[in-house]
Amino acid sequence: VKPCGDAAGLRHGPTPWFSVAVDAVVGTEQSAPYAVDVTRLVRHVHAQQRWLAILLVARGAPRTIAGALASRHSPPTIDVVYADGQQARLRCRLVASLQPGSLLPITTAPEVGLPAGLEFERPAREVKSAMLRFAVTAHWSGRNPSIEGFLIDPPLQQAAPRDGLASATGVLDNGLASHPAVIGVHRYTDDRQLADFVHANGAGLSSEHNFDPAIYGSGPEDRSKWPHAGLGKWISASTPWELVRSGYRDEGFKPLAPGLGALRIHMPAAPQVRDGAVVGHDGTAAGYAMIFLPEPLFGRLDRIFVRYYVRLGLPGQTDAKRRYQVRHTPNDTDWTSLTGKFGIGPDHSTSQGGVSGTSGGGAGWQMRLSWAECDANEGGPDERGLAPGFHLSDFQGNNPAGHRYGSEQLPQFERWGQLGGIGGMLYAGHWYCVETELKLNSVSPQAPGYAPDGELRAWLDGRLVFERSNMVFR
Repeated sequence: VKPCGDAAGLRHGPTPWFSVAVDAVVGTEQSAPYAVDVTRLVRHVHAQQRWLAILLVARGAPRTIAGALASRHSPPTIDVVYADGQQARLRCRLVASLQPGSLLPITTAPEVGLPAGLEFERPAREVKSAMLRFAVTAHWSGRNPSIEGFLIDPPLQQAAPRDGLASATGVLDNGLASHPAVIGVHRYTDDRQLADFVHANGAGLSSEHNFDPAIYGSGPEDRSKWPHAGLGKWISASTPWELVRSGYRDEGFKPLAPGLGALRIHMPAAPQVRDGAVVGHDGTAAGYAMIFLPEPLFGRLDRIFVRYYVRLGLPGQTDAKRRYQVRHTPNDTDWTSLTGKFGIGPDHSTSQGGVSGTSGGGAGWQMRLSWAECDANEGGPDERGLAPGFHLSDFQGNNPAGHRYGSEQLPQFERWGQLGGIGGMLYAGHWYCVETELKLNSVSPQAPGYAPDGELRAWLDGRLVFERSNMVFR
């Protein structure tokens, strides 16, 4: 692990902000408290408005410290005296062990090995003095053992605009529908009706019988069937949608631009979810619908862009401690976890697959987005936000080895925010411009039948937040 936040002003340099000898005892079953002056570091954090996050590195011999959830030992703290003489204790929110070979930091262990990252509450105002206190719970013998501290210094980007391009220009992308590369545009202005955008009959979306047989070369053209029927509209298999006007104000709604409303989709709670219930994955499919491509492009595009504006509302039970207390088994109590799929994306589902773990190979593919609410209940900056990403966990056994994204890679690899943090969390009450690009991988009749040259990107408010290449979707 490379040190971060060099005390001499060199980013990722070797000079620690502090060092403390940790040789009070020797033995893996013994513990000892330590204290070190971190006034200079905490003053720097306050002056620069940075995170109060510290990387602790053991030198000379391994060391284990008490974590933020320690029970036998006191968790780390920073005691400060403010310039006005008031005293305070800055709580440690997180202790994350960063062990070699581990893909994820260990954050819940009562004792963690170094190196580890520690994040504390920030000081409220100017600091006169600050003292870091922590317990070393296991000592190993070594030569001049010490613990050095570095300021964790992640890269920063300017905050992305929260209102999107259309609101900034005030022209609602006028003329976009006439662009030769644009297949279709929906604009929910106050003078339009829901029927202008949603087709009345949306049953049997997965039935080949409802599609023009000429597409499959099995009969004469029938333009009363899909994709001709309702072309350019949402073919909806669910109905809790409504078109709201620009003057709508429930859920804190504000229009993206004057005269522009929105397509509102409400997802009710599943009725069987209640305190004490034994549940697994449950929920409602409030937004399931398709817009078919016109027949000349139907099933033939290998590259497509999608852009839309989205505004989120939070559900009622936003505090994890007030959520339904459910059980995964009769003896396992847990909170309900808010997660699922959202967004608008390209899709080629077939009778053999496409969603829910069946994507890839020759069984169709999809490009849904995923979301998961941050409900750590620790008061951090991500609280009550939704972490977006691509639902690539649908690509499993149908895909070739090395590209089974749902079983071979951790879910974090599909999340946005990989390029400097921007786009890693969405919040209610803001309009976001979401853009995605999918380039399907090449296929051929010769073995192995595919090339891993697919590409996937996402932009949020015009900034690239996700990019992967060498992917296989089909």
